[in-house]
Amino acid sequence: MLEGGSYGVAVTAAPVVLPPWPVEMPPLGLDGSPLRLSQLMPVRTRTPDEKALELQRIARAESQLAAYRVEVIASFARDRTDAADPAPGSVGAASPEWAADQGGDRLAGVSEFFPDELAVILNCSRAEATSLAEIALTLVERLPATWAALADGELDWPRARALARELGWPARESDPQVVAEVEAAVLLQAAELSVTRLRALTRRELLRRDAAAAERRRKDAERAADVTVHPAPDGMAELRAFMPAPLAAAVQETVDHYARMAKKAGEPGKIGPLRAGVLGDLVLPPGTARAHLSPPR
Repeated sequence: MLEGGSYGVAVTAAPVVLPPWPVEMPPLGLDGSPLRLSQLMPVRTRTPDEKALELQRIARAESQLAAYRVEVIASFARDRTDAADPAPGSVGAASPEWAADQGGDRLAGVSEFFPDELAVILNCSRAEATSLAEIALTLVERLPATWAALADGELDWPRARALARELGWPARESDPQVVAEVEAAVLLQAAELSVTRLRALTRRELLRRDAAAAERRRKDAERAADVTVHPAPDGMAELRAFMPAPLAAAVQETVDHYARMAKKAGEPGKIGPLRAGVLGDLVLPPGTARAHLSPPR
């Protein structure tokens, strides 16, 4: 119970008896439906000042729960060691062609099957589970001050996650003392910075102390180069090419050059669709790109 005899959001710990799996539904109301927090703590009865205060309490509670979640995940990951995993090259072992893409090398000492187990528990993709496990291990084992700030409600989850992403895998070969110095430097102002600015500051502080980190980041980025297709509405899709900046600039310049040549020669249509057609002509076998386009109307 909070000021004025009202109720508000807070995180507390109390002894519980774990129900059998699956987890039971929350308590039911008089109408048989699950009780909602807004039924226990009516929002409309609060003044604007009380609502503002409650939002601050919610933000603090979310940070505390996020810290608890990552600690549980990190501990769970260490329960699932790679000691029993099939040896490389044996039956059931991860194929070297795809194992790195699945993020197994980012979870040192953790079973390659743990992300699958975590994905089932959290009802998310394997990629998301892998990323969450990596962030959890980074915060708990490599960035204790950041985790403490999260657990104390002084730093929110997006900013804590941003620090973990910059000082986790990208800084895996950096001296732990260097990582600790960067963490200490950026935590002083982390809560006041946007996530984008916080990541940029963290990267600058790391590179200032560890010059070799820049080359490692560049090589990591080059290994992540890929071409993917993402569906879009109305029969369209986005073809995304993640590649080194000089190569991307050269490709775009070439496509734009040929599209403008076609436009100048009398090809109808806007320059954007012309660029898309040119890219198809350059990539696909001669004469086949047009077959994939809708007929003109």
